[in-house]
Formats: sequence, C-alpha cells, structure tokens
Amino acid sequence: MSQEPPEARGGERSDARLAVVRRGTDQVEHRVFRDIGAYFEPSDVLVVNNARVVSTLLHGEDQDGRVVAVSFYSPHGDGIWHCLVAPDAVCRPGARFTLGPDGQVTGRLLAEADPGVWRIALDPGDGDTLYQLAEPIYPGYLKQVPADSEYYQTAYGSRPGAVLFPSAGRHFTPALLEELRTGGVAVAEVTLLLAARSHHFVRQLFRQRVAAGGIGDIDAEDRVDRADSIQGIDFPRAERYEVTAQTAETINQRRSRGGRIVVCGTSALRTLETVADEDGQIPAATGFTELRIIPGHRFRACDAFLTNLHRPKSSEMVLTCAFTGREPLLEVYRRELIPREYLFYEFGDSMLIV
Repeated sequence: MSQEPPEARGGERSDARLAVVRRGTDQVEHRVFRDIGAYFEPSDVLVVNNARVVSTLLHGEDQDGRVVAVSFYSPHGDGIWHCLVAPDAVCRPGARFTLGPDGQVTGRLLAEADPGVWRIALDPGDGDTLYQLAEPIYPGYLKQVPADSEYYQTAYGSRPGAVLFPSAGRHFTPALLEELRTGGVAVAEVTLLLAARSHHFVRQLFRQRVAAGGIGDIDAEDRVDRADSIQGIDFPRAERYEVTAQTAETINQRRSRGGRIVVCGTSALRTLETVADEDGQIPAATGFTELRIIPGHRFRACDAFLTNLHRPKSSEMVLTCAFTGREPLLEVYRRELIPREYLFYEFGDSMLIV
C-alpha cells in the first residue's frame, strides 16, 4: 500500500500503474494510467461519482456530561442526518448532545434507522457549517494525514458530503478527462455520498477524549466493538445517491447507439445498479441505497469497470468478484499484481476490467 500519492513525489495522478484485465480470458496488460484512453471508443460513456469528501467527525458530551463522538452523513433535509455514535451506552431516542470544538452544535437522536445507525437532528443542521466544525476521517493505514487535503479528492469532485473517498477516479487529471472528451467519449456524473463502514473512527475519537480526561467507559465500548468485529464483510450502510436527468439521458443515448458504459468505482457502479431497470435503462432518481452486489448479481448498467486494488473480504473485492468471477480475479491478483508489487488502496494503482 502507498502512504502518499504520486504528486507528493513530484509526479502526476495519472502516473499510477494500470492493469487491464480482459474478462473471459487470461490476458492482462500492464500499462500506466495515462494510457487509459487507448481502451475507450468514441461512442463510450465514462460514469464517475462526483462526491467530494468532507469532515464529519464531531465530539462533545451528552446531557449527563459523558463523552460522545458522532460521524454524520447522508442528509435527509431540515437538519436531519444519518449518523454513527460512540459509545453505544448513550444511544437511545431523545438523547441530547452538545458537539463541536466550542459546543456550537446541538444534537438529538431521533430513532435507530438500522442496527447501529441513528437519525439525528442537528442545529445548526446545514452541511456547510457542520463540515467546517468537524474533523476529517482518513484511512487507518495512513501513518499521517495527507500533506495536501486535495490529495484525498478527485479532480472532478463537486458535491460535498462523502465521508469516504471514491478513490477509483483519483488517477484522472483534468487534462486526461479533456483528452477523452476530445476523442468523443462522454463523461457523466452521478453522486453517491459514501459513509463510514464501521464505528472504528467514532470509537477511536471516543477513546481519545476519555483518555484526555472525559467521562466514559472504554471497557464497555470495547466489548461492543469486539462483538461488532465478527460480523464479516463491510457492506455499505444507507447512502444518499442522485442521478440527474442529464446524466440519465447521456448514458441511455450512448448505450442505444452501441456505446459501452464504463463505470469508475464501486460507488458509481452501485448507484447505477440501484436505479437501472431490467433493460438497463437509467432514470433520473434520488434516494438512499444499501445495495449489496455479490457473485450472482446480474449487471444491467456496466460494460467495463475501473477500480482500485482491494483487500480480501472487503465489499469492494466482493463486488469486483461479482463482475469478473471470483477465481479469475483472485488469479489475476496472485499471478499478475502481487508479484509486480502493485500498490493497493486510495493512493495505489488501478485496474480496468473490459
């Protein structure tokens, strides 16, 4: 795995390596990401997730003075959000929190939307204010935060609200996207506001605040953490998506003319597969999705798939196996990627499956 992107070493985003995998064969081509245009036809459409990563971690106290930590995401409107909370002991309907660096935010838990996921009313409740007061979430494997916060954004990210990074598209530069458009390729944007997959970050912040002198039972929360850790694959929680009428029209027109839908990243793919009808037509739509794509899924809106390299037993790896077949994909990892020391995760290398 890479601790920093190519730009931090004087290069460009598109300097990452690219493995091109041809489904149904054992062929793998090893290229550099900047060469990706060679695998597009003028009739194709590239679909990307334009979500922009924001800060969502807030800490404070409940009405009894106990430390709380909250990660808010996927807004419902009117100041109501989904959230993850630590510790579990404070989670009950009506619980009230004072949050933020100087207690600027009040929160009230409304109801448990899914196991471990709560709806919370925040005041102020607008994203612009909350994102400024919150702390960011970065992957646990990074030994230090990125030297430049833009490293943890795509070049086209324009819709604030993602907790996690839709990183499959970070290798694209504005110049590379313009090169595709000049060659006739359409670039269509969807939005999926990725949420944290687990309570890891809120529990980590809770422990830090208790260690700094706050009131809280770390041992009790550790027991809850251990119980959660045996649940297995980190499938996504409910995440807000949007597909605009313009995006839907672009995708449908391109496919009707024989073009391929080339999907960038698991988040964009889950969005399209959530809204696509049985014939693969894409409507304009907005809502929340918890779609789990596993082997056996019939893909309706993806002809080629661009993704990063994923760890075993992750939902991203399971989704990619569904697209390629489990054993063919694992054989690519074993025979082609690991021996060549391809880099994994957000700042790593890339794979195009055609």
